[in-house]
Amino acid sequence: MTRHTASAFRKALGRALTVTVTLMVCGAAAAAVIGGFSLIAAEGDAAPGVAAPRASVGVMSVELAQGYTVTRRFTGQVEAAARTDLGFELGGRITEVLVEEGDVVASGTVLARLDTSALIPERAALEAELAALAADAELARLTLARGDALTERGFRSVAAQDEARLTLARAEAGMAAIRARIAGVDVQLEKSVLTAPWPARIGARMADPGQTAAAGQTVLVLFDMKPARARVGLPPELAAGLVVGDTVTLELGGAELAATLRQIRPDLDPNTRSRSVVVTLPQGAEPVLGDTVALLLAQVVDDPGFWAPLSALREGARGSWSVMAVEATADGDRTLPAAVEVIHSDGARVFLRGALPPGARIVAEAPDRVAPGQLVLALVE
Repeated sequence: MTRHTASAFRKALGRALTVTVTLMVCGAAAAAVIGGFSLIAAEGDAAPGVAAPRASVGVMSVELAQGYTVTRRFTGQVEAAARTDLGFELGGRITEVLVEEGDVVASGTVLARLDTSALIPERAALEAELAALAADAELARLTLARGDALTERGFRSVAAQDEARLTLARAEAGMAAIRARIAGVDVQLEKSVLTAPWPARIGARMADPGQTAAAGQTVLVLFDMKPARARVGLPPELAAGLVVGDTVTLELGGAELAATLRQIRPDLDPNTRSRSVVVTLPQGAEPVLGDTVALLLAQVVDDPGFWAPLSALREGARGSWSVMAVEATADGDRTLPAAVEVIHSDGARVFLRGALPPGARIVAEAPDRVAPGQLVLALVE
């Protein structure tokens, strides 16, 4: 045998041994698997079957509704029944401001005064001038009376009598003019005193004593003591459904109040395209002027569906939602998913639309604890 032939023989013998060992290992593994299955089957046949306990779930019945009611909130602002920026009609130096911000005053209360030191002498001079004209008028009246007697006797001419009559007329006309000037000074004196036009609360004090105020300049801001109001902007279609005198609900400071609808503006706000309504707050409510208030309006939406607790929803892929329905079978109650559409939510409940008949049962809480097709023990909540 040559060296080449011996090498080929050794390679063929090695391959044969490798194949043989591989077949022996595979056979042993197959025998082990078969033996394991046989052992498991034997143990299963020996132990009696035990059914897994059914999960208890709370269920509710679907009650279809023709629509739902949603409460809408519209924000507004509290304002006084009336506000007046009060100032003097005449300019001058302010000598007194008798009230402070926040004070409550009655109608006619003196609030501030202007310096009238220049008007007092003027009035006195006019009164003196009036007295002089009154003396002239009295003298003309006496002269006219004596002239009438002399004229009757023929001792006085008609021309002299006419002159006396006209002198009396001039004196009386001068007296009327002086009286008018005195009345004008009295008006200035009256307008130099600022008084409350109605019972009010002082808002802002815009001037102090010693300051020179121009005519019409705001000195004090007054707010009416009548019940405050709230001004709220509403969509035109909602405002059109309201009537003056209706009772509406306001939310102020976390509390709900019953208020009366006082006015509905006939125009639209050019900026918000809303229609303003004015609501009178109830007597006893003491809101802060300028505070925020909410008007609550219930709106009925015609959209068939049913109510379910928020906990009954299962979130699916791509924003889809479903509930776990419960159907009765020969083996018991079984779960199956049902697709729904969320129409409205009020926080604790959701209004749903889906292909569920009236009276259908759904899992009311934690539907993710059970799998579709699972047998459950349904408990009515």
